Amino acid sequence: MKSTLAWTEAVSRVWNILKDHKPSLYPMEEWDDLHDIRIAKLSTEGLEPSCVPYALAVKAGLHLLNESLDKSHSLSQDIHNPTGSYWHGIMHRMEGDYSNAKYWFRQAGVHSIHESLLAAAQEVCKGYDLNMIGSDSLKNKLEALVSGPTWNANLFVDLVEQQVTVVQDDTSDELITELQWTEIKLLVQYSYQQSGGNSLEL
Repeated sequence: MKSTLAWTEAVSRVWNILKDHKPSLYPMEEWDDLHDIRIAKLSTEGLEPSCVPYALAVKAGLHLLNESLDKSHSLSQDIHNPTGSYWHGIMHRMEGDYSNAKYWFRQAGVHSIHESLLAAAQEVCKGYDLNMIGSDSLKNKLEALVSGPTWNANLFVDLVEQQVTVVQDDTSDELITELQWTEIKLLVQYSYQQSGGNSLEL
């Protein structure tokens, strides 16, 4: 119990530093290398064995919030469950390896956060005038994403790829970045709960 409490308190401290940072769709370098040191120091020692993969998933997600792709990847590739595959997919999407991202999202399958992620994405989109997006193709994909019956991870990969490599529209970049931030926060929350924590302030 003591080790779980130490873990959750330590994670909460790092989370409160990182939670308001919206990582880029295509980060070029880590946001702050000091945060990587803080994340690395989060010890999983003493946690129940079943909780350890999710504790590592928390660390992988925190590294992505810090735009530290390599450090996240070194963790997620060794987490052999759907949540590890989900983090692996996000990392590859952020590095611009879109086909590999889709592979890992297929490995993750339908994830427990998808229902709440779709609802959150619908709320995010209500705050934007999609008509301000210059690309009809991108706008149509956004509308399809939030009107579908379930969250479509591969469609979101296509959205990110089109924005990063072709459209580069300011409005869609802001919106898609917020969707990605929402996705990461929800997956950190889920990973944290599975590691023995209760909830994090989103």
